Amino acid sequence: MRRSYWILIAAALCAATAKGGTAVPGDCDGDGRVAVNELVIGVNISLGVLPLARCTALDRNGDGRVAIEELIAAVRHALQSRIPQQRAFAVTSSFMAGSFATVELDPPRAVSPSSSQRRVHSDAVVRSRGGIVYVLNRLFGDNLQVLDPDDGYRTRSQCSTGNGTNPHDIAFASSDKAYITLYDDSELLIVNPDPRPDCGDFVLGSIDLTAVADADGIPDMDLMVVHGDRLYVSLQRLDINSILRTPAARGAIAVIDTATDTLVDTIELSGDNPFAATKGLTVRNGMLYVALAGLFGVSDGGIERVELATGRAEGISVSESDLGGDITDFVLVSDRLAYAIVARLNFSAAVVAFDPIDAVVLDTLTEAAGFTLADVELNDRGELFVADRDRQRHGIRIYRADDGAPLTEAPINLGLAPFEIVFLP
Repeated sequence: MRRSYWILIAAALCAATAKGGTAVPGDCDGDGRVAVNELVIGVNISLGVLPLARCTALDRNGDGRVAIEELIAAVRHALQSRIPQQRAFAVTSSFMAGSFATVELDPPRAVSPSSSQRRVHSDAVVRSRGGIVYVLNRLFGDNLQVLDPDDGYRTRSQCSTGNGTNPHDIAFASSDKAYITLYDDSELLIVNPDPRPDCGDFVLGSIDLTAVADADGIPDMDLMVVHGDRLYVSLQRLDINSILRTPAARGAIAVIDTATDTLVDTIELSGDNPFAATKGLTVRNGMLYVALAGLFGVSDGGIERVELATGRAEGISVSESDLGGDITDFVLVSDRLAYAIVARLNFSAAVVAFDPIDAVVLDTLTEAAGFTLADVELNDRGELFVADRDRQRHGIRIYRADDGAPLTEAPINLGLAPFEIVFLP
């Protein structure tokens, strides 16, 4: 068994390095990369040690097994996944018009600014996978827009998710299957993430989540992550009949089996309104981290951890009182260092460094009047990018993640105010 294991690894590695080709499936957790542990899972499936359900993304031809050719494809994908990030992509908006801009990560950090030729909806969020950009045009946009960075960010396809559905997030089970949360609907959409321009092959199906909604029948599904053969979906469960959509039930996580596309569990959280500008839900060391906003202006939320192996919610480990305000975004750097954007009671916002274990604030990187700080993201160079929507000096602020030192004297202007950021190879 051991000899066969290493023969398979060596054969796949040699063949993958000898051949070219584009990125292929093998990404078990849907993060756009193939890690070493996913290759090990693939080998164990091929040897019959693990079931295919552990990583259906490895089965390219759908024959129910993982052959050596599929291992080769996964290794090739793993090698390509090592391409370092080269630029930041930011969705920008004036609230009346939407666009996007890019910032090179290498000095002098050249900017390709927002323009009328670079159009997205005025209310949009962005995700990326395998170098492709996915823009979810939300309220009154109701579509997924796929951009190709290798072709001048041309729109490859723009497909409707249904009128009035308000799409909020996309998570990938494989290169040809993804899920989109519909904030104003009870159906979780199953889609082809690389559809034809006519969108005829876009919608693959849907999953009804009415059973896990609050009394109004809408679960207010928001962020997601694929981990192994499970899809985790955050449910805000707000009252759509209230003006400000106040919480109607405790927040929850819906658990979907990605092999059968069925709801298999619901994890009840300890607080209300799971909400943040993270790029999907955050998983680290087998734990799911969820930001709970609760009622805005009230210190009733924080960060809760969920143990994925057991589905047990551990309670709020870092409270909004610890952080000094409503948490609207966060990013984990290490076990002892994280950053969050908090909205304070004095109508200001701040980026704070904190210790996720001791639940103490370590530093404040910046403060801004109004709620103008929209997003904080970490790149593979150990830099924090912060989207600052200040009317007078909007742009991207950059900090060194390990100590919070500023790397820019002033926000980098993108033409329009930045809203969300992702990093591209």
